[in-house]
Amino acid sequence: MLAAAVLWLCLTLFGAAVGISTTAPEQEAESLTNSEAPRLEGYLYLDTEGRPLPFQTDEEIESFLTAAEIIDETQIPTGITNPLKLTLKSDGIEAHAAFNHIDITRRDVTERINGRSHFSFNWRDSYRYSIAAYRLDRLLGLYRVPLVVSRQIKTAQGAISIWLEETVTENQREREFKADPPDLRRWNGQRLLLQIFDDLVANRDSNFSNLLIDANWRLWFIDCTRCFGNTTVLYYPLANIRQCERGMWEGLRNSSENEIREALTPYLSKAEMKALMGRRAKILRHFEKLIADQGEAAVLYDIEPPSETAPWAEAETP
Repeated sequence: MLAAAVLWLCLTLFGAAVGISTTAPEQEAESLTNSEAPRLEGYLYLDTEGRPLPFQTDEEIESFLTAAEIIDETQIPTGITNPLKLTLKSDGIEAHAAFNHIDITRRDVTERINGRSHFSFNWRDSYRYSIAAYRLDRLLGLYRVPLVVSRQIKTAQGAISIWLEETVTENQREREFKADPPDLRRWNGQRLLLQIFDDLVANRDSNFSNLLIDANWRLWFIDCTRCFGNTTVLYYPLANIRQCERGMWEGLRNSSENEIREALTPYLSKAEMKALMGRRAKILRHFEKLIADQGEAAVLYDIEPPSETAPWAEAETP
């Protein structure tokens, strides 16, 4: 939680952010669809040898995750949900994936979130929330949550997600590579976007370990098992957030309740869905007022394309 508090302090000090409009790498990105390429900033899913997978669309990778043979598995030493790192194989193609099957419910839980105590009558840590976060991320057009689908492995039903190769955690960036972001405005703009997403999904476990950074200095939001729930409380108050990434704003405003319900109903209860709609309404009202008072130019920002490649692009990462 200390990391989350530090992150929040950085964001409250963040003022004018700009940001993201992209082009994918030339030849390797040809397989990306037109709708995905601008949001992905050229990120390519890689096989176990570091080569671009011959398929890159959401639908193709979802099919691979669902049906590919599991040829190896190892325990991931980090995290509190005992995830597995898998090697999948299909038609001679091998790629890594992560599998998590946690699904725990507790009654009457009080926990510290962003420096404050919060009570949950029904507290849940579930792989279903990871799938819901992915579906919501795609519905909003963010492309910040890695691809994840439901799959049963042996007797365990859980969530299996594509492994993001050539990425590091925030701790690795600081301690192992000692690399500063080349564009602080872009970096802070991405953090602000993910902070608002944390509010939308009621992320109770927002910390630096749940952020991955790819070789294009793009931030990815992972480990969403402690999101959602029945609360309409915004864990990270909007009072000091004065701007919103344009794509997220348009996604929040243009996605109908029916679309959200259709995408997330298999993974959220009616109470959880109602709470999500309540949080969404609060976020929309906040930025609608800011835009009415200050104008879109002062409130909405775009995130610029990456200016350089990160040093771990060719490095071996755990």
